[in-house]
Amino acid sequence: MHEAPRILVVEDEYLIAMELEATLRTAGYRVIGPVPDVSTALDLLKAERPDAGILDVNLDGQWVTPVAEVLQAAFVPFILASGYVAADLQAAPALRDAVNVGKTWRSEFLLETLRDALNGA
Repeated sequence: MHEAPRILVVEDEYLIAMELEATLRTAGYRVIGPVPDVSTALDLLKAERPDAGILDVNLDGQWVTPVAEVLQAAFVPFILASGYVAADLQAAPALRDAVNVGKTWRSEFLLETLRDALNGA
């Protein structure tokens, strides 16, 4: 039996982080985190390699770009769950091509987008 994919969740809003975690666990994923800030996420990535990530863009005023860059360097796919729009992300090469499901995502859309990322779509 193969193990369920491990998904890194980086989200600083507690209720959203808990909702993401519950949605992922219900769908059969293993959750790494959720972690609320860049430094904790980077520390975690030194110890673990997730199969994919779900990242909020703005973590209490700090952009998640360093986490996205580490994931990209390790060829770990990620999606964004952020209120930012594409134009806001153009200055951040690590973020600008990522799929963003938005802050008010529907579970089905989030899970479908995550599956696509895991499958390299």
